Amino acid sequence: MPMKPVPLHKLLIAQMFYGFAGIMYNVGSLLDQRAGQQSWASTDAVVGVAGIALYCLFLSAGLMNNKTLYRVLMAASVILLGYGGVLAHVLNVGHLDLYQSVWTWALAIAINTFGLLLNLIAAFGRYAPTQR
Repeated sequence: MPMKPVPLHKLLIAQMFYGFAGIMYNVGSLLDQRAGQQSWASTDAVVGVAGIALYCLFLSAGLMNNKTLYRVLMAASVILLGYGGVLAHVLNVGHLDLYQSVWTWALAIAINTFGLLLNLIAAFGRYAPTQR
């Protein structure tokens, strides 16, 4: 039995939640760094917040129901998140000293994997139009 497509508005809400989680992860890292502790990840937290903010702007295409632009932007996000958000952290498994703890390493992978899966759904158009 095929999986029922998620409505676009619910997908966008989940993507906004991903954006919020990504921003909070980076803000937490930045706050710890400014308090003299090791940052949560090897990535620059300010660049991370800026990247997620840009991603959230990408979601506006879906909010405006411009499906072609939305899918193109989500495909770009898949590439960027797949490499920078997931693969780069996974490849650092032998360098956990770059992270505050194994938990912040795992959390970075979990948050970005969630976002990657949502963006794959969007990029492949596996969502249902929102009923008006």
